[in-house]
Amino acid sequence: MTAWRVIARQALTTLRSSGSEARQALRVMVGTALAFAVYRAFDMPQGYWAVFTVVIVMQGSIGGTLSASIDRAKGTALGAAVGAAAALLHPHTPVGLGAAMTVAVGITAYAASLYPSLKVAPVTAVIMLITPQGVAISPLESAAFRVLEIVIGGVVGVLAMVLIFPARSTALVVAKVQAILDLMAEVMEGYAASMAGAAQAAPDTTPGGDVQLRIRTGLAAVEAAMADADRERSTRLGAHRLSDALPRTLWRVRNDGVSVSRALAPLPEVVAAVIGPAVTALMRAEAAFMRRCGEALAAGGRVDRGERDLALAAFETAMADLRRSGVTHDLDFDAVGHVFGLAFALESLHRNLTDLADRIDEAMTAPTL
Repeated sequence: MTAWRVIARQALTTLRSSGSEARQALRVMVGTALAFAVYRAFDMPQGYWAVFTVVIVMQGSIGGTLSASIDRAKGTALGAAVGAAAALLHPHTPVGLGAAMTVAVGITAYAASLYPSLKVAPVTAVIMLITPQGVAISPLESAAFRVLEIVIGGVVGVLAMVLIFPARSTALVVAKVQAILDLMAEVMEGYAASMAGAAQAAPDTTPGGDVQLRIRTGLAAVEAAMADADRERSTRLGAHRLSDALPRTLWRVRNDGVSVSRALAPLPEVVAAVIGPAVTALMRAEAAFMRRCGEALAAGGRVDRGERDLALAAFETAMADLRRSGVTHDLDFDAVGHVFGLAFALESLHRNLTDLADRIDEAMTAPTL
């Protein structure tokens, strides 16, 4: 017995120190085994759907698994109801089956287009119609069992996520936010390098470029993870102190970065000679601040404000010197618009990053809900 305890402790230690992939694999293994045991114990006619559900709904966090389980249960309930009604009403001929299936798919597909959480409804309706039910079970009983099996699978999946190395959505939000801030900082450093005339080319930061696509995809993932964290909190399966404004603020920072990119591209040389060093210093300061925001969020501390306000003050002084120099008087309308658009974008970026830091600081002192 002692030897088994030692082996168990070593296994637990290894899993705790291993990557999230290994822990998730263990959760899915345990969940599928439990679902299999439940459906065999109750001798459900098609209980393997409980096992399928565990594999399908188990995500990387409790909130994600809970969301997927609820969506699958709702979609299955609608699909099973429509499929059962079609199975009871259609003429028992190949043509009747085809017509019933077409109508059922149309109804459920329309519902799924209005409410994406019901996306499995058409699949369930089709399965209800084309799967042989046998003589011992009616369409209504089949529908009831199908919903029950899906619910069992969802419950088992959520329990496995909660009880086996619980993976809270809050940690996922923090990791994704830090990754996005690092990427946006890299972009801003690329702008600064380009402004300073560095030999190394800046990344493709155009609005339709690869980097901006990665940023938009990452921000969408932050929003999804935040929704999962809120669902955990509302169901008392988890708690967090993150501000709901966090994703919105990150989007504003991203949009400011795009505005900076558009204003920098055609910046006249005579203007760059006056404000270039200050612009470069400010962008580097903002990039460093982005990284500090991510680090503070991950560490659960307050954001180090550093001396970025001095960089902004230096930029504002350079802009005042530019106005006094009269250089802008010789520029065309579009060029002047880009110059002052750059000033507006950089000041907006500074404000929104300050707001982001405030939201992170508030999270450190807010009560856990």
